[in-house]
Amino acid sequence: MNPLAIVIYCGVLMSISSFAIDITLPAFPEMVARLGSPYATVQWTVTTYMFCAGIAQLVWGPASDRFGRRPTLAAGLSLFLVGSVLTALAPTIEWLLAGRAIQGFGAGAAIVLARAVLRDLYSGQELARNLALAWAFFAVGPILAPLIGAAVLVPFGWRAVFAALALLGVALLLPLLAFRETIAKPSPDAMRPSVLRARLVRLFVHPQSRYFLLLSGLVMSIMVFNLSALPRVYDISFGVTGVAFALLFALHGTGIVVGQLINRRLIPVLGTVPAMLVANAVLILSAALMLTFTLAGLINAYLMSALLVLFATGYLVVFSNASALVLDPHGDIAGFAAAVLGVASQIGAAMIVSGLVVIAGGSALAYTTVLLCVCSATFVLILWWYLRHRHAKLKDLV
Repeated sequence: MNPLAIVIYCGVLMSISSFAIDITLPAFPEMVARLGSPYATVQWTVTTYMFCAGIAQLVWGPASDRFGRRPTLAAGLSLFLVGSVLTALAPTIEWLLAGRAIQGFGAGAAIVLARAVLRDLYSGQELARNLALAWAFFAVGPILAPLIGAAVLVPFGWRAVFAALALLGVALLLPLLAFRETIAKPSPDAMRPSVLRARLVRLFVHPQSRYFLLLSGLVMSIMVFNLSALPRVYDISFGVTGVAFALLFALHGTGIVVGQLINRRLIPVLGTVPAMLVANAVLILSAALMLTFTLAGLINAYLMSALLVLFATGYLVVFSNASALVLDPHGDIAGFAAAVLGVASQIGAAMIVSGLVVIAGGSALAYTTVLLCVCSATFVLILWWYLRHRHAKLKDLV
């Protein structure tokens, strides 16, 4: 694979969770009806998947430092394939949740190793810019997944949605035939408890990595909250489900592409952290407009979707740049660093969102209020870091 092909492949790997979640969103109402399960329980298929994908990264990251990126990725994607088959055959919601847990555990390898591979190849602002490019290709998931989900849902039912994920697993395994190992020298002791403790201490001692690592869970919760809450909001507030919801939701992916292409250009001009602040300001603006139109009684599915496209231009910029700031100082332990980042972001987000979806329910007013509050909190925290370090000679600000 040439460098561009690797960046594209890493972007698609990073989209595995978005794809595996978004493709199921149009099927939520049918899953509720067919499995006889409450809507909130079906929503747990999102948080269960995210939680397990986060935990798994603690295994896959160090394993890739020990055995190499390629064999570890092959093992994880194979497990994702097994979980996809189990979910397609699930007779009960409990079976479905168990299958999603296995699926998420396997997907954790794709998520963590995509970031580790990019850190193997790049550093500094080049790392941030190539992460931005990979996240632009990540948008393939949000754009195509709801459409594919709706396309197979209507004629074949909700089980076919999970069967499609099995095909995705096969499709992601095939490029490994041409993938060359990117880790320069595997570390034989990478999985020893004493080494893991020392590396964890190193990660948290570094002020830049520590701060954006702790912030990453809150940042990721913005994306997970949208994935979990929007199907119910569109259903209850607007009466939009199935194919109609999939078409509107797919539009959000175009915002991701635009945002990351702009981000890639902003980073050399402004710096990584200032680009995050610009993107976060867009989040606040779009969330505030959603809330304003909702309070005025003017909100509808089409206006909400248009504002969510604007919103999507910002939220992955914030997370992508935060990821680069965590990983950049730790190139020699990129697998471990990417694993800890994944745990902090995904498990933190899953825990936060599990409560937020209960608060939001299916109300557009509650949803937009919660969204605005979370986006405002992330802006304040990023701004605090910037103001404290704007005179420091740090890579992220040059």
